[in-house]
Amino acid sequence: MLGLFSMLLGILLATTGMSSSAGCPCNYTPAKLIEVIAADTLLLQVANVEETVKVSGIRVPRLESHRASGKAWCEAEGEKALQARDHARTLLMKASEISINETERLASGDLLAVVYIDNVSFGQELLYKYLAVETDDTPNWCP
Repeated sequence: MLGLFSMLLGILLATTGMSSSAGCPCNYTPAKLIEVIAADTLLLQVANVEETVKVSGIRVPRLESHRASGKAWCEAEGEKALQARDHARTLLMKASEISINETERLASGDLLAVVYIDNVSFGQELLYKYLAVETDDTPNWCP
């Protein structure tokens, strides 16, 4: 009886070897970095086309004031934006693999997508370093 159990267990283990992506309903598309415009705005080559990609799910500090928007901006926000952009550039340049999961095409023509670096969420990496926030509102980065 023990021999039969061992044999069945061996067959089960041998036939369930799956790749790490098995069962994932995700549809990731490989991408290549061209330029980091801002921490949440990337110029990527996707399927041999240059695309401006907005990182989904995060808000980052703005590099400069947009007076027309009427939203508060200060020098501290600009400094934080530079830190965020520099960190984003470092992460993306060190990545051996960049991929995106497109969520929608914006009215501007840009892609809104979840970006992955070496199978880790790029947006989450910025959140961990306090260089981005998860919100639908525009955060106040000024002291």
